Amino acid sequence: MTIAAAVGVRRALGPGRLSAWVSGLLGVYGAGLVAAGIFRADPSDGFPPGTPPGMGEVSWHGLAHFTVAGIGFACLVAGCFVFGTWFARNGLGSWAWFSRITAVLFAASFVALSSGSGNATTILVFTAAVVLVWAWLTAVSVKLYRGVETA
Repeated sequence: MTIAAAVGVRRALGPGRLSAWVSGLLGVYGAGLVAAGIFRADPSDGFPPGTPPGMGEVSWHGLAHFTVAGIGFACLVAGCFVFGTWFARNGLGSWAWFSRITAVLFAASFVALSSGSGNATTILVFTAAVVLVWAWLTAVSVKLYRGVETA
């Protein structure tokens, strides 16, 4: 669905450098989600329940999961900032700030999670940031959809 949203964003924004960048970054984020789903994450620090506390041993598939997720997440953050620029240039200041704040909060939560602090607070904050990202992408998609003229 994220890759489909990237295609829709490109069509809705039309030609241009920012349009190409934001749709490409969202597309890489979507591909990163798919790839992260292919490689399972390693159990660690009490997750899933029953796993002993502390960092578990990292396997090749766990490393692949983290790597592709990290690339996808970095593209998502960059895409939020590019969208912020696009919205600002089109006189949509509140949408620009929504995009930028989403980027900062998501990036901060991912950095906290990837630092190895797998405590409950960090996981809850990251989960909330994921929900924020999906709400942002949904809101942006609806906004762009409503702005597209149908033939």
